[in-house]
Amino acid sequence: MASPEIEPPKRPVRAITPAMMISCCNLRAPREGQTDKFLKKLTHLNLNDKKLASMEGIQACKALKNLYLYNNKITSIANLKGFKNLTHLYLENNSISTIENLPTSSLQKLYINENDLDVIDNLQDCKCLAELHVASQRLPPATPLRFSSAVLENIAHTLTVLNIANNYIDTVVDVLSLPGLRKLNISKNRISNMDMALALMQLQDLQDLDMRGNPVTGMAKYMENLVANSPQFLEKLDGKEVVQNHRDMLKNLVAFKSRGMRRDDGMDGMMIGDATGGGMGMDMGMTGTGMMGGGGGFGSPDNGDWGAEGGEGVMDFVDGGFR
Repeated sequence: MASPEIEPPKRPVRAITPAMMISCCNLRAPREGQTDKFLKKLTHLNLNDKKLASMEGIQACKALKNLYLYNNKITSIANLKGFKNLTHLYLENNSISTIENLPTSSLQKLYINENDLDVIDNLQDCKCLAELHVASQRLPPATPLRFSSAVLENIAHTLTVLNIANNYIDTVVDVLSLPGLRKLNISKNRISNMDMALALMQLQDLQDLDMRGNPVTGMAKYMENLVANSPQFLEKLDGKEVVQNHRDMLKNLVAFKSRGMRRDDGMDGMMIGDATGGGMGMDMGMTGTGMMGGGGGFGSPDNGDWGAEGGEGVMDFVDGGFR
């Protein structure tokens, strides 16, 4: 008869102690008897990689502005009551399943990537929240990350940066409720519909959009269609620079087609090219825009932008697409 397995003794979880906090800040240690006063004046504290399971003890530092607690074993957000100056909170790679107990009056940036969230909730009182980073949650397979309607309604006019990469997301409906977004990372998700990708172009303040790793990015003329319909402030798409003269060129193409200058009843006036790959069968020859490669054309996919000047790597408009 086999002897029962003996569980190894559990290692004690380290607590946040005054000594730990003093050792983790770049300041001279306080004199004897001055520890409490010292901790009350701290504004930045880095407690990452400390094997912490809770935030107990952090309440001694209520003047904090930046708090780093990533790469720990924290299971809940707690002990932040009265933190009226905390603007940046870093909680990446912990085991947090619920957003709660945040300093709502001051928080501007929340980094909570790589946790156990399945719904983004309890942010409705964060009136100053400008950045939200919730990428790569440990979700059940094929279960998309969700936003509560209350959160979307209340952060709609303050949020400018959103990172929701790698979360099984298959729709952009929630994102469209955030009209002030300037930077959106929705990469490594399940957006497969061109109409959904184009809908993101309704975000008129958008400057940087990353959709890499979504099925839609493999569709024909994906990049050209998004650039042609992009808002004027969009500067970067999937890591590539969007150059203004090429955006103008593509918009002119859409306008040209929508005026009925091409005989194709299947063209809706928004897409560049159709499902069969058909396109304009004429030399546009637009001076200064480089439509036929004269004044600078689209850069090659490997040059890091959409607008390399000069003749090398220029793509011509042929049969409804850029080659």
